[in-house]
Amino acid sequence: METFVTIYNLYISNILDILILTLIFYRIILIIQGTRTIQIFIGILFILGLTVISRDILHLKALSWLLDNFWLAAVIIFAVIFQMEIRNLLAQIGGHLWGTKTKIKDPYIIEIIAAVEDLSSSMTGCLIAIENEIGLKSFTETGVSLNADISKELLLSIFKNKSAPLHDGAIIVSNGRIVAAGCVLPLSHDTNVKLFGTRHRAALGLSEVTDTVVVVVSEETGQISIAHDSKLHGNISLAKLREIFNTNGEVLKTK
Repeated sequence: METFVTIYNLYISNILDILILTLIFYRIILIIQGTRTIQIFIGILFILGLTVISRDILHLKALSWLLDNFWLAAVIIFAVIFQMEIRNLLAQIGGHLWGTKTKIKDPYIIEIIAAVEDLSSSMTGCLIAIENEIGLKSFTETGVSLNADISKELLLSIFKNKSAPLHDGAIIVSNGRIVAAGCVLPLSHDTNVKLFGTRHRAALGLSEVTDTVVVVVSEETGQISIAHDSKLHGNISLAKLREIFNTNGEVLKTK
């Protein structure tokens, strides 16, 4: 027993330390990559380097005092700056530990795909969010509550009537039902999607803070796109769309 404790203290504990820290930093990098958060992170590293240089190398008293006081308040500052990323990370951890993935039933998949096919061929824009492990109640409250069965006709009646008040918002699907329409989603600040419209930015924005699968049809090109796991995937075929629905977006992570 003493030998095991010695081995654990000398080797196993250090290995566990490295593995856990690697996993934490890996998840953080996945969340912030491609967003303006990475630029903020680089800025923080610059300030950290400046603090070390001014205090320990150049011995600049005034600048060192100012930077030292900045780091005293850094915890609160970072909590404010990274509040969305922190919430996203904790929600993902909680979802993986306790979540049960929502499975969309096949008849509803057929209805959604049929509607998306029609909308794509007629170049009608649409935005459909499929709830997964992380709940979307805060976003459904921004729209109009429907609690309706999923049907091609209902989806088309919402999106094809461009003068309708619900046309420009998102439809949110949860537990095999359309829970709300005309919902407002958070816009992504990812500079890589600046050439896309508001629907694509909203789809990517929701995928950055939840594990939702979001379907977008472009009003300009009719092209189908999917936003999931902080990534936007364009030019999705109907067959691929069905596969994505059946796996709750997991098939996209194999790319």
